[in-house]
Amino acid sequence: MIIKANGKDITSLAGSITLDSSLDTLGDQLGFEIAYSQNNAEVNVGDLIQLFNDKEVFRGIVVTKTRNEKSQSFNCFDYAFYLNKSKVIKQFNKVKADVAIKTLLSEFNVPVGTIASMPTIISQIYYDKEVSSVIKDIIEQTTNTTGKKYVMEMNVGKLDIRQDADLVINVKVQLADNLAAVDIGKTISNPSKSASIEEMKNSIKLYTGGEDGVKVYAEVKNDALIKKYGLLQETQSLEDKDIAQARNIAQNLLKDLGRVLVEGSIEVLGHFDLRAGRILQLNEPITNLVGKYKIKSVSHNIGNIHTASLSLVEV
Repeated sequence: MIIKANGKDITSLAGSITLDSSLDTLGDQLGFEIAYSQNNAEVNVGDLIQLFNDKEVFRGIVVTKTRNEKSQSFNCFDYAFYLNKSKVIKQFNKVKADVAIKTLLSEFNVPVGTIASMPTIISQIYYDKEVSSVIKDIIEQTTNTTGKKYVMEMNVGKLDIRQDADLVINVKVQLADNLAAVDIGKTISNPSKSASIEEMKNSIKLYTGGEDGVKVYAEVKNDALIKKYGLLQETQSLEDKDIAQARNIAQNLLKDLGRVLVEGSIEVLGHFDLRAGRILQLNEPITNLVGKYKIKSVSHNIGNIHTASLSLVEV
């Protein structure tokens, strides 16, 4: 593992290295410390920071630098930071979702990597919104109409948006130099699993109108779930542009919300392919974490031993 500041190798000086990613935020966060006595390692806010492990796994800038009597600590974000902190005024008029996203990225000089084809037509005005929020809304509209889910991540300084179905990963780690690599699932510790119907919705109604009158355009339900768990209904208002797609949107919402939510957490030996949004095939017998699980968030702790703590949701 190598960490560089403005191209200078500071690996031998850096400690307490962490790398975090989450579905709730766009972009990864790197943290590290340097002993205050290491005056030959001058790292400042705005400096380019890169982390390598055979290949580049993080590229970003120092956003916060903190000093105390013993050390300097640094908090770094990848280039999605600019999308999270910049607001936009933008109108899209019958533009494909992927084209709308590429237009936004171009205006903010964010390099584009792989952007999945998203056929949903966007006709909307955005104002006083963070660029990342606009992108998330465009993706949500696409998911509502197509049923497909997407994941955003920065890779080597470029923004990728891919279908989550394309992000199933098969991760192997090496326990020692003289041992063969094993599946990441063989290194699981501290597993936990929970199941809940708290967020379940087994009936969906989509409507237009308000106090002067309401018209329901789509109503779908899962009778088996209603019989077993009772009626848990969701109602949502439709924009005029979505009326033609009302039933399709309702069915996709029911597919997403009409289920028992199964979540879990594990600790494993670390691997940099473990990132939020990616999907693991697990077979953990103690808590029965069996099947495909999407990584909701991951925290890497990088030292003599690289470990990772994962929060998971069943796919």
